[in-house]
Amino acid sequence: MTLNERLERIHDQIQQSCKSVGRIAVALYDDKTDILHTFLSSSEQNPFRNYQIPLSQVPSLNTLAQSGENRLIQDIPASLAHSPSHHSERIIRSGYCSSLTIPLMLQGKFLGFLFYDSFDKDGFSQAIQGTLNLYAQLICETISHDLASIKTLRGAVVTAREFSRQRDEETAAHLSRMAYYSRLIAMEVSDQYQISEEIIEYIHQFAPLHDIGKVAIPDRILLKNTRLTDDEREVMRSHVLRGVEIVDLMIDEFDLGTVRHIELLRNIIAGHHERFDGSGYPSGQQGLAIPVESRIIAVADVFDALTTQRPYKPAWSFDEALTQMQTTESAFYDPACVAALAKRRDDVEAIRCRFVDPPAD
Repeated sequence: MTLNERLERIHDQIQQSCKSVGRIAVALYDDKTDILHTFLSSSEQNPFRNYQIPLSQVPSLNTLAQSGENRLIQDIPASLAHSPSHHSERIIRSGYCSSLTIPLMLQGKFLGFLFYDSFDKDGFSQAIQGTLNLYAQLICETISHDLASIKTLRGAVVTAREFSRQRDEETAAHLSRMAYYSRLIAMEVSDQYQISEEIIEYIHQFAPLHDIGKVAIPDRILLKNTRLTDDEREVMRSHVLRGVEIVDLMIDEFDLGTVRHIELLRNIIAGHHERFDGSGYPSGQQGLAIPVESRIIAVADVFDALTTQRPYKPAWSFDEALTQMQTTESAFYDPACVAALAKRRDDVEAIRCRFVDPPAD
């Protein structure tokens, strides 16, 4: 069961005693970028699908995040009628008339917000608020458990990299950049490829694990600064399948069998070197037969490689990289994913400025 399906079931349970609750939604906070972004919604009537905004630009929510207090609005049209924010405009247009906003906190850390919305004015009595606070704690613990499991898995990967003495180009900044690029791409193609907000978040969370299999590649090959031989190239290519094996082993050893969407992670690891024209590896999959998460990661990873300085090349500009991916190498990548990066140029540049590689030794 996905998290969104779990939320829908909780909504059904709540409506048995609180019929006025028309929607439950969750937005997560990213403290690295100050971005608050939508994650889950129990209703198809979702005025904020794929919506994100810096929390600092929403003073009312920023205050709630700092105080940890709930916010009750019993008459949305009257209370927000003169608000200049785009957020207020969207909620008014949706037809919701009252709302209860609850900051999600875990061990003192702010995770995001839970929103209960009602089509009725004065839709939240004191008794209903008490019930909804209990459900909010359940939802918070469910989400935090999932995210903590992913954090444990990612931490295990970092440890494995250190023990393997990996020193290739995959800096922490590279992994952060390509993870955020992956989210941008997934958001842009979500309608075309029917990707839910929940899956977008998991693509973002799993993206830094795409090359985990490189921990199994000998340093003499991984760190070689001259052209690989055919035999060495085959060893290097084996990192994708070794990566899947390593993840499965870590899931077993760290008792992470409850991590959701693990098949998504396997696809990301095994498929990020497949090419749209079928010339990639390890399976030679082609076009839309390649899982969409693999196609997204491939574009994000290559774009960052092109725009990052390496010992053997200077960093390319945004335009140079996009031109290369849309012309010379256009057959390799899903064109919709490449176009998504081009469309979100300002956001891409912001990510490049935020996550900068450390100076070379």
